[in-house]
Amino acid sequence: MKKIFDIPGFTYFAEKNKYTGSVDNVFNYKIITGDKLEIIVWKGKFCLDKTPENDIIDKAEFELTPDGLDAMKEWLRQKHDDFFKE
Repeated sequence: MKKIFDIPGFTYFAEKNKYTGSVDNVFNYKIITGDKLEIIVWKGKFCLDKTPENDIIDKAEFELTPDGLDAMKEWLRQKHDDFFKE
């Protein structure tokens, strides 16, 4: 299976780091850590701060655990597949 995302391991997020990535500069995501893993997915060529609300595809929260990170990666993969299927 082709690797689409290069998301760091759980330790990176356990330290409350943020992470941003994109696929083909049109499908973007940002992972924010606090008490949970929050992920925001948007379309377009702009950073999240410059993106209109109607270009945000979806948002979700997951537990800040290794299993939560795995669930978030699966959720992100599904959003990616849905986006590029259109």
